[in-house]
This record gives sequence, structure tokens and C-alpha cells, in this order.
Amino acid sequence: MKLSMKYLKVFLITVCSVLILFFLYLEWGGRFILNIHNKKEVSRYMQVNKKLPENFITFYNIVYPSSMSQNSWNFYLKFLIQSHLDLNACPCHQMGNRMMPVINIQNKSSLDYFLLIRYIEQNYSPEDCLNFNFSNFDFLNDRKGIEQISHDLFNKSAEELQPVEMAEILALYENPKKNDRYRNPERTKNRTAHFYNLYLSNLKK
Repeated sequence: MKLSMKYLKVFLITVCSVLILFFLYLEWGGRFILNIHNKKEVSRYMQVNKKLPENFITFYNIVYPSSMSQNSWNFYLKFLIQSHLDLNACPCHQMGNRMMPVINIQNKSSLDYFLLIRYIEQNYSPEDCLNFNFSNFDFLNDRKGIEQISHDLFNKSAEELQPVEMAEILALYENPKKNDRYRNPERTKNRTAHFYNLYLSNLKK
């Protein structure tokens, strides 16, 4: 009996140690899979991005509550609880997924995506990630970034956008082919209304 308890104790300690090491790897592994060139590349991407205007950041954070204060751990925890994965709720998660294909990492795996995302979250803020996403997003038809799409759709800068206009940009960001006012005006109108109503609903909470 004593021998069995001893083996059980050793087994439990081993399992706990492995889990702790795995968690530490998930949290800090990005520092090791990224070489110096990769880290400089990430830094360069972040430095060239123009800062988003406050009105858009505020609008986005109301549509996606807590998106500016939570990280990928919260993101996946919500998925486990709610079985619903909303990529837009975590700007750094989006950024990592967009950046991974252009970063030279051998034998990329799904785990590497998470490690990169955690590295980004440890070194940059959600606002930085949001800046990257909307400054580099291709809205198609030679419209890259929020400033170009803002001028193309509304003939104004992003800092002058009204909530309903930002809602249309979010709809286009969701799917630039299907939610384009020139291609599918009715669908675009419906998706714009969805984001605008979500904004109004969350604003009242």
C-alpha cells in the first residue's frame, strides 16, 4: 500500500511538472521560436503603422467589449466556455495570424501561431495590434488601410468618421468581397446595421 502511494505521488508530481513546463513554454516559447531577424521584422511592422484615431478605437472596443484589455488566454477560455470563437475580439490574435505567413519559421505548426501571438501580446498592446490590423488590411480595389478606405467610401479621414460609417468599415473588414457596397449593397447594408446596432446595444450596458 505504501509503495503504491509512493508511486502515485511520484506520478502526480511528474504530471504536474510536465503541465507546468508546458504552460511556461506556451507563455514564453515565442522568445525561442523567433530569431533576432524575426523579432526585428515584427518590430519594423509595428513602427511603420500610423496610430488609429481614438474614435475608431473606442468604437471597436464597444462593438467588441474588453478587446483592448484581454489577451489570447481570455480568448480561448471564452471559446471553451461558450464554444464560440470570434477572431475580432482579440486584435493581437488577428495580428499573429496575419503576420505568421510572412515570418520565416521552419516547420510552422498551430502551436507556433499561439507562441507568436503570446510574444506579440507580451511586447505590444492591443491598440498596437489593432493599429497593425487596420493599417495593413487590404480592403481590395487598391484600398489598403483605414485611411484609404475612409476617403474612398466617405471622402473624409478616419478621425472624422461617425459610428454608422465605422460600422460599414467593420463590415468590409469582416469580408471585403461579400460586404462591399458596390458588389452587394443589400448584404453590406445588413452587415453595417448589425455592427451599428451592436454598438448601440453595448453602449447602453
